[in-house]
Amino acid sequence: MMFGRRRFKLPRLAVKDSCQWKSDWFLKCLSTQSKPLRLKIMFFGTDDFALESLKRLHEKYKSQNLSRLEVCCAKTKHLVPAVSKFSTTNNINIHVWPPDIKQGEFDLGVVASFGHLIPSKIIGKFPRGMLNVHGSILPKLRGAAPIIHALKEGFTETGVTIMKIKPKKFDIGDILAIERVPIEPQEVRPQLTHKMAVVGSELLLRVVDDLDAFEKVQVAQEEDEVTYAPAIDKSIAFLDFGRQTSTEIYNLWRGVGDLMKLRCRWKPTNCTTRFGVCLPPTVLDDLDLDHAFPSAEPGQAVLVRPSKRRKYLCVKCRDGWIAFQSIYHGTKKVMQPQDFANGFLGNQSVVVLGNQSKGDIKEIRLSAEYRFVKDNE
Repeated sequence: MMFGRRRFKLPRLAVKDSCQWKSDWFLKCLSTQSKPLRLKIMFFGTDDFALESLKRLHEKYKSQNLSRLEVCCAKTKHLVPAVSKFSTTNNINIHVWPPDIKQGEFDLGVVASFGHLIPSKIIGKFPRGMLNVHGSILPKLRGAAPIIHALKEGFTETGVTIMKIKPKKFDIGDILAIERVPIEPQEVRPQLTHKMAVVGSELLLRVVDDLDAFEKVQVAQEEDEVTYAPAIDKSIAFLDFGRQTSTEIYNLWRGVGDLMKLRCRWKPTNCTTRFGVCLPPTVLDDLDLDHAFPSAEPGQAVLVRPSKRRKYLCVKCRDGWIAFQSIYHGTKKVMQPQDFANGFLGNQSVVVLGNQSKGDIKEIRLSAEYRFVKDNE
């Protein structure tokens, strides 16, 4: 899925289309600023996406282009956030959320992947307001998980937005700058997150360096183009082969596969089965499984061996087939496709399709017994 043909209309001043800003007026605005503002900044963040922005601000602080840099982190029960680790290592003062600061103690607040709604009483303590580094092209994908939802929905492009924070709702403030980021067909969440974090940190620094100029061209979001990217839970990983296509399942794995395993239930044993690795549907293009198994129903499974080195557990979807590796059946240790077939598939469902042209493949009827169904846990 791509963003619709109708684009969010920002002035060219606020959107970076290439390495050079394409507005003579904007360049003139920047050139009239005698030197960068030496701001006092409090940074609010937690994870690796936020960490890239903090690193760039810290570099700026060490070069004496910021007069003060401190961090606010929320308490966590178990894991220490990446932002906290970096701050401790680099002797950056850490405030526990919510921060107890005085009016005007800091000039500007910067937020990236923080996860808490900032109330008016905190926003009001920063004379220059608060900026947010958001991982989408707003107003598309407002919410806590824009990168996951961009991958899940099959977007080929996303972006980073620098916006002003407003109270009461997430991601509704005026936009100061946007940079678009392409999504590669097989890019997964950690890769895209790092790429966008780097882009976002660079864009943030340009805005901080020339805050007055960017504030002159900020624009409100268009409410009729809003979409949402809410926080996820484990239910997002429950597969339904009767409703999902192979492309939809693969895109879902790209978005959440490093956070949780896709799961369903193996009907013969009535046991939850999870998948560690999902392969792109294109790996099956030369096999024409629909021709080999024309009567296959969604959820039916077969081991396919296109060659000695390639072995896939393939499952029929609403449209197409999806190939899995690294399978977890119940509480058993990880299994490769051949191991799963040896333990759970009958001989009639173990098929060699290598070195055959599509016309040479004869119809094979699968047993209705060997199939995956939706897990109801």
